Amino acid sequence: MKMKFWVTGTVALALGAVGCQPPAPEPEEVAEVTAKRSGELVRNMGSSMRTLSNLSALKTLTDVASSVGGFANVNVGGGLQALSITRMAQETPLPMPGTPDEVTSQAQAALVEKYLRERIFIEANVEETKGSSTTFRVTGEDLCSDGSAPATPECVASVDKYELRIRATNKGKDGLDLELLFGPDRAEPLSFSFSDVRVGMIVDLGGVKSTVKHLSPETELPRVMVGRVELALTSKGPQDVELRTAILDALSVEWDMATGAYAFSTAKVSPLTETRVWQKDGANWARVALNLATTEIRIPYSGAKAEFSGKQYVASLSGLSYAMEAQEGAEALTLAHLGLGQAQSYLALGNHKLATVDLNALSGRHFDLHVAKGTDGVAVLSVRPEFDLSVFTDMGPTYEYTEGQQPIDFRTNFNLRLSGGDAPSVRRVPANTSTGFPGGLQVVSGELSMTVNDSRVTVPASKCLVREGSTTESPSGVGFQARDCQ
Repeated sequence: MKMKFWVTGTVALALGAVGCQPPAPEPEEVAEVTAKRSGELVRNMGSSMRTLSNLSALKTLTDVASSVGGFANVNVGGGLQALSITRMAQETPLPMPGTPDEVTSQAQAALVEKYLRERIFIEANVEETKGSSTTFRVTGEDLCSDGSAPATPECVASVDKYELRIRATNKGKDGLDLELLFGPDRAEPLSFSFSDVRVGMIVDLGGVKSTVKHLSPETELPRVMVGRVELALTSKGPQDVELRTAILDALSVEWDMATGAYAFSTAKVSPLTETRVWQKDGANWARVALNLATTEIRIPYSGAKAEFSGKQYVASLSGLSYAMEAQEGAEALTLAHLGLGQAQSYLALGNHKLATVDLNALSGRHFDLHVAKGTDGVAVLSVRPEFDLSVFTDMGPTYEYTEGQQPIDFRTNFNLRLSGGDAPSVRRVPANTSTGFPGGLQVVSGELSMTVNDSRVTVPASKCLVREGSTTESPSGVGFQARDCQ
């Protein structure tokens, strides 16, 4: 009797669970949810991008990057190139180019809504209903025209070869999930999730590989393609929109060529990037952040040295991070937690390190960079706790000597450090033709030092770091000197 009671209870629970399963969504429901959320996001993203592009602080950062970056990217002894932190800011992909105006945003949103309501999620496209899911078969006729004109045969044929289906799953209070299915095997390279305020998209590299193999069997694909990337848009209104990306599963791509094996990998991290625009106390605010984890590229050695035969070049970046918040109308900003990860970054050939990079190795490997204009309108850059960049290069093992040539010492140690006080700072001083001052970098507070091997230049507060004249030999051995800023 006890066993029968247990069996009866288990069956009852199972039936109850089935009974609680959300029903398959109706086409009208899928169309309404996806069209409404997608349209809102297009409009709100457009508004946020316009706000972001108008922030004065970002213009200040761009001006500083152009000014200081041109001075900092110079050749130092041994052919070593000094690295510029502002260059990183210049090359970071901010969502500013191609900012749509209000009319364009409205038109884009309306077109997206029209397609989803009238062309995609309609009763005629329902292929299957199963459990909590409804599957739609989408053809070229659906995608290649908005209905105002016939679709071109070329476009229809191109779309139809994908055998595209969209499976919509009712998630109850959690919203609606969409999965894009390609080919007869229904590979799943893309999936979407819709909730009241969030739309997420996940790209699966394994699914992408399966899809391409179906669509174009002759295409040569990497031997390994794994990992998942997510893009999520959260919109609580035109004044509060956030875009985030994340690497949900570590990315790894490996492929073989005649010269050997190549590989790219980057570790799991969430979030990878953040871009948020919101309103606080009547003012517009923006936040942009990056948090890249360990990333590596491997390339086969193709030189003539026998000891490196079969070896690989390995470029390993320990990480890359920063976080910035800016207020509308304010020209000052802070790039917080700037860094190159928690360990040394390097370029190696086999077991030999050709170059290493350490940033603030003895002070947390990160720093904050504050940019603000002084009373004279010139931007002042200050750092906390310090900026301490060390680069070592030794390319000698890869050099192929000619017969009888004497060995060359290719090793170079380079260090650039701005330290001392609470927030050591510098600013760019332009050239003065009347006094012959060539222009340089003034130390406003603290101390700036530059070291190349055994040579060193130290610049105290109020003095300037200036390039030496173009001579065959550098008097300082560094290529720069300290002098008055006039």
